[in-house]
Amino acid sequence: MASSKEDFRVSIESMNDWSHVKANYAQATRADFERELAAAGLSNTNALSQHLDHFIDQTFRLAQPNLRVNGQSFDERGEDDIEPFDETLDRHVWSLHDQRLGLHKTIAAIRRAEPLKIEKAMLNSLEQDHELDAMESALEDIQEDFNMEVDDIHGTFEEGLQKTSALAKELSQVCVFLQFLFLLLNSHPSCSLYLPRPNVPSHSQYLLPH
Repeated sequence: MASSKEDFRVSIESMNDWSHVKANYAQATRADFERELAAAGLSNTNALSQHLDHFIDQTFRLAQPNLRVNGQSFDERGEDDIEPFDETLDRHVWSLHDQRLGLHKTIAAIRRAEPLKIEKAMLNSLEQDHELDAMESALEDIQEDFNMEVDDIHGTFEEGLQKTSALAKELSQVCVFLQFLFLLLNSHPSCSLYLPRPNVPSHSQYLLPH
């Protein structure tokens, strides 16, 4: 079946319409022919009439390939009693056909483009994962170094605290010893106090009586 999408042939609904067109054309042509003969004063017109009929038949024979009868090519037409061709429906069908072709093109474009987009997105995701892993590893190293520094500070603090406690204990002992000296001086005024030189490591010396 030839379609209006593929060519732009003259469309008629039935062979009766075609016969009607042929009859009207032949009648008008013969009328003009007879007027021309009368004006020319010619009487023997049989040969000319035969040529005219041949011309009319040849004209319609040449026009037939450019005809569509009830939506079918003139040479491919079926019986004349089929349902009349619906031009509106035919245009709608071809419109749907164009939409279908457009959708096929869109699908083909998506099939070409989307895999590349997905691949690019996956590569970007993997790259981000690697960057996050590197950042996480760096944070773990920083945390480990921080913990080591905290442990060192804690150890230094404990050591300082121990030294401070030892000094406080020695200071307490010195205070007790000084109290003992003051009590001794108050009890024995005749005793003299000998203080050690600064470079002597001992904290005190005993009191010696005169």
